[in-house]
Amino acid sequence: MEEQPPPAVPYLLAYAFTVATRQANDALRPHNLTIRQFGVLVQLDLEPELTMSELARQLGVTRQSLHEMVGALEQAGYLRRRPGSSGRTRRLELTRGTRRLMNQVDDQLRLVEEEFLGGLRPAEIHTLRTLLRRLLAHATDDESWLGTP
Repeated sequence: MEEQPPPAVPYLLAYAFTVATRQANDALRPHNLTIRQFGVLVQLDLEPELTMSELARQLGVTRQSLHEMVGALEQAGYLRRRPGSSGRTRRLELTRGTRRLMNQVDDQLRLVEEEFLGGLRPAEIHTLRTLLRRLLAHATDDESWLGTP
């Protein structure tokens, strides 16, 4: 019998993404959030001055998708639009209760992570996280992936 080649890394990453996203979305559903929307909130918390174009690029989504996510987040009361530095731009701002919600949701996502990575030892999880950050820094040409603990 001929030996099969190992699955391609992009396939493995895509499948892991599908499984992890499903689990994260299940945990976030009671808050009327998806993992992508939560990512928008996290990125805005980290870099509140980002423009919509910059935010879309950092999140790897189209501007149209970002506008849809922002509309849903605004409607849910998680963020609001404010005038930007020029008359034509708008700035996105987290609402007062959003940071508290983000801490609560972050705790829930840690439980999802523990379940998802349950078959790995702590040293393996550290290695996986390190390798993914290096991969993302290279693939996105954004070294900020390397600086977060």
